[in-house]
Amino acid sequence: MKKNTYRLIILSLTALLSLTIYFGISFYQNNNETKELPSVIENISPLPNDQVPQQASLEIDLPVGYELTLIVDNYIIPSSEILYIEGTGVYVWKPGPNKTFEVWNPGKHEIKITWSRVTGLPDVGEFTWTFSTY
Repeated sequence: MKKNTYRLIILSLTALLSLTIYFGISFYQNNNETKELPSVIENISPLPNDQVPQQASLEIDLPVGYELTLIVDNYIIPSSEILYIEGTGVYVWKPGPNKTFEVWNPGKHEIKITWSRVTGLPDVGEFTWTFSTY
């Protein structure tokens, strides 16, 4: 091969490497962004943008004296399916037989919670986040 052919190949590979790096940086999605929780929510699991196994359960920790409405992928979960631990204010829900969802399908899930205080001054609010299952 001629000397110019080698130069053309090296120049093409350099341009391809530069484009790959440029697009990799341009389309990089930072999933480590922390979404700030409202002050009423003491803890949630899984956290926003987490990737969890299909056996995962939702846990929402609110102060004692609050009621919760749970909406998973645009379906309201009946309160009869949610385990409420009264002494700690923790709500736990997991898909299973004879429930709204039998399993978590792989992929993204949107969770929306609304809360209201049942004692004292009114305090209502909502919070939405997504996580993925594999």
